[in-house]
Amino acid sequence: GALRGELDLPAGSPLVGTCGRMVPIKNQALLVEAAARVHAQRPEVQFCIIGDGELHAELAARIETLGLGEVFHLVGWRSDTPPLMADLDLFVLTSLNEGTPVTLIEAAAAGVAAVSTSVGGVPDLVREGETGWLVPSEDAAALATAILTALADPAACEVAGQRAQAEVLERFHYRRLVRDLAELYRSLLPSR
Repeated sequence: GALRGELDLPAGSPLVGTCGRMVPIKNQALLVEAAARVHAQRPEVQFCIIGDGELHAELAARIETLGLGEVFHLVGWRSDTPPLMADLDLFVLTSLNEGTPVTLIEAAAAGVAAVSTSVGGVPDLVREGETGWLVPSEDAAALATAILTALADPAACEVAGQRAQAEVLERFHYRRLVRDLAELYRSLLPSR
């Protein structure tokens, strides 16, 4: 795919990534810390962050300090995220808080399973072991374990991605949203 080619990744190496603004609430530093733990056991795994923001320099420095420079890629801000997300083997969301995260919906729409912190509206989108895996917020060890678990069974990871895709395409399809909005308006109109 486009992202793998752009990053010139070794053939067969799993790609784990996230997409979002590099700001404190998104907590991508947790992914960097978990990546160091994953790398110790599975050095072939590659990581990326698609996005940019105020924490870019801090994240880049931490990646270098942990010796992950060869396997952790900061892609930068992109407008072509759907094909990039589709290149991921596993999507990771590390936010400290979320409503209904659009990036999680985009990953699911691309058929990519997710590991996510169990915050805000995330458990409405990610069902443990069915459409992805949930971990406690700010727990790098739990995040690393979940990533390793998902990558250890590519078939289960693929099935979780397919389930997530089917659910979001049904739940967030524009026709359904238009129908729901029309029903809401009708319910608000006075009866004649």
